Amino acid sequence: MKARIWILLTILLLMLTGCTSFKVLKPIYPEVGNPNYPKVVESLKPTFQWEPSQEPDVAYDFVIYEGIKEEDFWKGTKRAVGREVYYREGLTEPKHTIEESLKPDVEYYWSVRIRRGQMVSSWSLYDYTLFLGTGYMRAANHPFIFKTPKK
Repeated sequence: MKARIWILLTILLLMLTGCTSFKVLKPIYPEVGNPNYPKVVESLKPTFQWEPSQEPDVAYDFVIYEGIKEEDFWKGTKRAVGREVYYREGLTEPKHTIEESLKPDVEYYWSVRIRRGQMVSSWSLYDYTLFLGTGYMRAANHPFIFKTPKK
């Protein structure tokens, strides 16, 4: 009997599994996962970090966009990428502490790309899929989402 319960619990957990895949570079901090629950960063001037490129002699471009969030009781929550609020080009390390404070308790999107001289990659994006038993939720080709603390 106990074995059957464990098997059923295991199947249930597998049916509620979220999968994340990354394009170009993978973020380290802040982590990303389900875009409906963005991670809260530690400050209004957080340090972002990503996995370094395997290519030699590269630099990185970094961008932050304000998030647009509309909540409606009947239609649910809709999110979109808003205006660019921060940009740096030619960073030599795979991390960056922003120099200007962000607004408290706001959702933002960020991304990074690889630069070799005048050649640049596409911006890093991620896909997220959450399996919900007989259905699933999918978010594709999104910049990385995070939220600032309430301060």
